[in-house]
Order: sequence, then structure tokens, then C-alpha cells
Amino acid sequence: MPARSLAPYPAAARGPWSLGALLVLFILMVQARLWVPNWDTHNVLAILSWDSMGYYLYLPAHFIYHDLGHQAFAADIMRDYGPSSSFYQAFQVPGAPAGQLVMKYTMGLAVLETPFFWLGHWAARWLGYKQDGFSAPYQVAIAFGGMLYALLGMGLLRRVLLRYFSDAVVALVLGTLLLGSNFLEYAVFDVAMTHNYLFAGYALLLWLTVRWHEQPSRVGAFAIGLTLGLLVLIRPSEAVAAVVPVLWGVGSVAAARQKLALLRQRWPDVLLLGLGGVLGALPQALYWHWATGHWLFYSYGDQHFSFLKPHLLKVLFSFRKGWLVYSPLLILVLAGFVPLWRRHRGLAVPALAFFVLNLWVVSAWDIWWYGGSLGQRALVQSYAVLGLPWAAAVAWVLAPGRARLWQAAAAVATVLLIDLNLLQHWQIQNAIIDAEDMNRRYYFAIFGKISPTQADYAQLDVPASLPRAEHHYRPRQLGKLDFDQLPVEAATGISAEQGYYSRQAYRAEASRNFSPTLTLPLGATGLRGGEYVRAGCQVFSDYGAWGNKLVLSVERNGQNLAWYSARLQNPGCRNRTWNHIYFDVPLPTGVQPTDLLKVYAINDSGAPCFIDDLAATAMEEVAH
Repeated sequence: MPARSLAPYPAAARGPWSLGALLVLFILMVQARLWVPNWDTHNVLAILSWDSMGYYLYLPAHFIYHDLGHQAFAADIMRDYGPSSSFYQAFQVPGAPAGQLVMKYTMGLAVLETPFFWLGHWAARWLGYKQDGFSAPYQVAIAFGGMLYALLGMGLLRRVLLRYFSDAVVALVLGTLLLGSNFLEYAVFDVAMTHNYLFAGYALLLWLTVRWHEQPSRVGAFAIGLTLGLLVLIRPSEAVAAVVPVLWGVGSVAAARQKLALLRQRWPDVLLLGLGGVLGALPQALYWHWATGHWLFYSYGDQHFSFLKPHLLKVLFSFRKGWLVYSPLLILVLAGFVPLWRRHRGLAVPALAFFVLNLWVVSAWDIWWYGGSLGQRALVQSYAVLGLPWAAAVAWVLAPGRARLWQAAAAVATVLLIDLNLLQHWQIQNAIIDAEDMNRRYYFAIFGKISPTQADYAQLDVPASLPRAEHHYRPRQLGKLDFDQLPVEAATGISAEQGYYSRQAYRAEASRNFSPTLTLPLGATGLRGGEYVRAGCQVFSDYGAWGNKLVLSVERNGQNLAWYSARLQNPGCRNRTWNHIYFDVPLPTGVQPTDLLKVYAINDSGAPCFIDDLAATAMEEVAH
């Protein structure tokens, strides 16, 4: 079947449905943002925290503190707002005098955030907040500014798609984009990250590219180049976006010859595009030269790309951050490349080339999971370009004469996957989905749950669990350490400040790595290899027992035969009350009566907390 041309969709088909969908979706975005405000939160949950703080830091450093070079103000911000566990967003310039710093992240996001920074700065003065760049008015302004960029991106994508697809198709694309993928996380919640801004940039690039190919102009070419430069200014790896305008409309060899002839004929446009790209990225080069003496500077330290060994399978399918695991609706979107190739090959070629190249670059990054996120955040901005196969897939399903069974199956699958996506967003907002360390066991333990059990949470750390439901087992206590018989002493951590149904408990602190240990000879327990043991304790903390773990080990002659640990802080824990933490593991095969079963707690530079009732319990299966 010959590929169709890039002729626009009939104007009569352009109606209000996609515009109405866009407005309704933005109302839902605002409502969801108000559900999780986090703009007056003095901790790592704030809008301007972690990497978001690093991208934004140029603005307060330059406009408020006039201190881009040393950033002496950062210590006060870290103390007052706690935006990250350490100040990694800038670092010592190699070979420069001590205290001379350079930003880790590029400045493109700060450029786009500038109007909202000034709005927050004005509001802080008017409302009586500190004008320090991080008080609540700044956080609110940046949050809603990021949402407006997401809206702009969806609006521009709508304009592009309406040229080739019906209004109903475009409305469904916008709805499934926001509700059915992890774009929701960055359009609403993590709005101070780069991804929604880049999404808007890619949508603008598509719109400018379409306009230039419909009516070439020097101004349009310069704008394309400037947009590409801005994308690189936000994240240098976005240089892959250049393949979109270069290959646009190239659906055949003949079309490629025509494109080359057009570019030769309009060579001033090509030069202006290149000039726009250079000017867009130039501010970063000027800053690097000012800060380090070099026009180009690598600011990511020992983090690198491994282009010959990309982590493709992990990026796509791993339970830690697999793109298609956490946004499975995108499987249907990828299938849309087939009808797009058949009907609009001039769109399919640049979209497919960009997707493959971008996926390769994203997968080649050594930190392929990209820190805390829901799924693969580094692919979110590419959804603007993927809007083309997205729309092609929807159009294929809705095509007249399509079998009702296909349409019904697609509708049911879409609704179910949207439901899953919304649930997973709720789970990550409530920390049930771990933003860093997901695995297969834990994914299925919490799948579809809004109230997981402590046994479910333990699957994040422990590679084992009871083979059957807990009611099939009878607990038999093997031993318990309640600290009541130990003398109260600050040096050992035994404290009378708290106690779980007792007078005393152990106070865990960063200065003491190990708690007292419950030690049991296996011969005295009557257990054999393969039988299950539950390690447990009670934990009390004011703000979370972060950095503390419960440990069970089996030792022989001072060597570990088995060693398991589970964190003492999880989403099921509540502050200022006692929480029961436990996990179940099988004893290793070949254990001997003289081997030692140990249960204890460790503090790895973590928060202080109280621990009581360290216990080991045999989980004996009940015969039915």
C-alpha cells in the first residue's frame, strides 16, 4: 500500500473536542496538584528539591545572592529547607581555588523558570515570606509555572496532530497521554524537573517544523534552530532532536532527494538554523568559561554514557524502572508505528528514527534508572514526537469498518491501563511504589493495593516470603530481647525514654551502628534447613526510622551462612507510635545445631529511633 502524502487533515474536521479535552485535563491537573501541594514542606518532598533544586539554583544564586561562584548561601538553604540529603547540585571546580564552585546541571530550565521565579519573588515580599528563593511563594510559582508549560506542550501537540488526524482522535491522544502514562507525574507532581519543559520544547519543534515545510521561511528556520539550542541548553543529550526536522517528510528515496534539493536551494535557511542552535546553547558555554575557564565542561563527574553497552532491556522491561512495565499503554502506542508507516511515511521516518536514537542514548547512560521516578522519566519528553504513532494507533482503531471486537478490546485495555496508571501514581505519591529500588517481588506484592502489609513491604529488601498465606502457619516464638534486663546507659543506647509495653528500649543512633543482638543456637530451636523464621521488632520514631534496618543472620564459626535485612521505615509506618516490622525467610539447607541464629538492628548513618522486642519466631506450617 503506497504511503500517503503529508497533506493536512480536512479543516472541516477540526472541532472543539480536542480543545475541550485540553481544558478539562488542565482542570484535573490543577485539582491533582492541590491534592499534593508540598510547597511549604521543608524537606525532600518540596517542589524545589534534589535535582530540581540544581536546575533552578542559577536563579536565586544570580538574582538574590549575587553569588554564582561560591554559593555561600547554600548552607542556609540546606539547613532551613532540607531539599536534599547533601549539597551535590554544585561542586568544586577542578584546579581552582578552594570554594570556587560550578553547577552540575545546565541552565536551560532556569531560563524557562525565570518569569515564575520573579512572580514568586514579588509574592514573597507582598505576603511577608522570606525572599530567599525557596519559601512557599517561590515553590507555588514554580509548580504552577511547570504545569503551564505542560499545558503549552499539549496545546502545541494538539495543533500539530490536527493537521493529520481527526479532532476526536486528537482528543483521545491528549486524554490517554496525561491519564495513561507517566507524563502525569511530571506534568503535575514533579513539575520542577526538566521533562514537561522539554515536552513543550519538542512540541514547539514539531509545530515549527511543520510550518517550515508547509511554507519555508528564514524566520521559521532560525526559530527551529533556536528551539533545538534551547533543548540542548536544558539537557545536552536532547541534541538527538535534530533528526526530527532533518528527516521530516522523508518517506522515500525520491522524497529524500527532494529534501536535499530544497535545502540546497534554501541554504541561507540552513545557516540560520545552525546560528539559532548555537545562540540557543551559547549561554551555557559562556557560564562554563566564566566558572571553569573552559568553553566546554563535563559536569557529571564519574557518571558517563556507555554507547557500546546500552541497558536497553532494563530500560524497557525491568521492574526497577522499565518503561513498558510502568507505562504499559505505550505498548499500544508503539504499535501505532505500523499504521503511521503505511499512511504517513513522511511522519513515520523522522518519528521512528528519533525514537530509536533517543532510546539508545537514554539506555546508554550508566545510571540507567535515572534516580527517583515512576518508570523511565528520561523518555517522558519524547511523548511529543510519539504523539504521531499514538494518534495513528487511535485512528486505526476508530477507522470506519473496523471490527467491533477490535474496538471493544482496545477500549477495555485502555480503560484498564489508565486505571492502573492512576493507581500507580497514587502509590508513588504515598511512597508505596519506591522511587528508586523497585524489584519484581515487591512490584507484585503491592500490585493493585492501597494498603499493603508489612510482609508486602519487606519484599522490597528480602528475596523471600512465606510460600502460602499466613493463616496456613502457626507462629512459635523462639526468643525475644526486650532490653528490660539491661542497665540504662547512654554509651550502650539502652534508654528509659520509651518502651513497648515495657520500661526500656534501645535508642538507635548514627554513632552506634549495631544494637544488642538476640542470639539463639539453632540446636535449641528445633529448626531444620528450609523451615521459615520470622525476624521482627517494634520501632518508634518522631520523623521516620530512615537509615535503620532489621537484620537476621545465620552464622557458623563467625562466618555468615545467610544474611537478610529489611528497612525499618516504610509507608506503613506512623510517626510517634510503635510499628511492628518483620520479614520471613527460610533457613539455609545444611544448617547445623551449633550454628547461630541472630536478630539485631543496624543504623547506617540514619535517623534516631527506639527499638524494642527484637524477636525470632518459627513459622510452622499447619497440616490440613
